Amino acid sequence: MKQFVILILLIAATLPAGAVISSGSGVLVVVALPEPRHVAVALPLPADFVSVPLNVISDQKNAALAYEESRQAIELISQRVKENGQIQISRGVVSLSQHKSSFGISSGSWSQPAAAAEIYLLLPFTKERDNIFAAGAEAARFVESLHLPGKARCELGKLQLAVDNPEQYRAKVLGQITQEIRKTRDAIAPSGSVKVDGLEGPVMVRQADDRNVELFLNYSLSITTDK
Repeated sequence: MKQFVILILLIAATLPAGAVISSGSGVLVVVALPEPRHVAVALPLPADFVSVPLNVISDQKNAALAYEESRQAIELISQRVKENGQIQISRGVVSLSQHKSSFGISSGSWSQPAAAAEIYLLLPFTKERDNIFAAGAEAARFVESLHLPGKARCELGKLQLAVDNPEQYRAKVLGQITQEIRKTRDAIAPSGSVKVDGLEGPVMVRQADDRNVELFLNYSLSITTDK
């Protein structure tokens, strides 16, 4: 049976890749970074989710009406999730940003700001939904089935991979780093002293392709040769 998770997070700006979002069960889900990593060691892993940002926008010119309409739209989505029965929902910190509509050529000025909020759809990979494109298509069908109130509308954002609680893999990443340190010291200075910084940082997630990620720590390594 197909399932997907919808995490609702209203924020003042787009959630950056690599940001942490909390699921309903309290487990942390981390959205993958698109940038290249700058360390030698990384743990390859299949991603757990496809993260689909969904912008909920109200084009009401009155800010109060726009905020209320955005709230109604989120509540409607929540209700549809409950009716579906196969979707979990979690709300994050609530904040509202103001979204400016496109430039009006005829008037030569910006139109009145509208309320904008962002929610995240997290679709787990399954046998039937085994790639990022299938997950994106399913998210699009879900959005198309919604009938939002008034001038509220939804816009799908960039698809990204996400990992369920990457901290659970810290020991494996540290093990790989330890092996790399030994190889490096043996090759450069077998009797030298080694200093490693950054191991206390969070386990980072990088998107490797459309199905897999790499987990790593932003560590630095220095070797001092004995004279």
